[in-house]
Amino acid sequence: MIFQAIEAIRLELTAGGVPAELGNIGEILAGTSHGTNENIFISLINIEENRISRDPQNYARNGLDIKNKNPAVHLYLTLLFTSVRHDGGYGKALEAVQNTIAFFQAKNVFDHVNTPALDAGIEKLILEMVSLNLEQLHQLWSMLGGKYHPSVAYRMRMVTIDSITAIDGHLVKEIKIIL
Repeated sequence: MIFQAIEAIRLELTAGGVPAELGNIGEILAGTSHGTNENIFISLINIEENRISRDPQNYARNGLDIKNKNPAVHLYLTLLFTSVRHDGGYGKALEAVQNTIAFFQAKNVFDHVNTPALDAGIEKLILEMVSLNLEQLHQLWSMLGGKYHPSVAYRMRMVTIDSITAIDGHLVKEIKIIL
């Protein structure tokens, strides 16, 4: 679901007039991966578990059938939207980041009604801007191995990974009380 969620955001951003592509910004800056000069690069920079939304049920019921399962994992994904201009167009890079912010200001909730490309396994995605202070920016760009480029980070909520194991459970059909 991680790729499907990010790809849906990329498609919506591109359809909204902000050309975007997925890419590891560290590899792009190091020159080991190439991208288009005019695109915003979307990089996954962090995955966190949302333990508050964890469902305590360890089973799935379908009529009389029960399957044991671990609780679904709800994730927060932190995405970095970066404009890398090899042609030295710093103003164009700032404009691309500004357009990205404007897009998410106008549309920060993605569901099946307003996002046709959203995978059927995803109910909805919510994006909110992450404000990084100078120290956090320094640490991030040092970790990525590059010099700072105009960028903005967003936290995506509601990505859920849920699978049912093949272990059959049994319904309790009767209770015997022994005195």
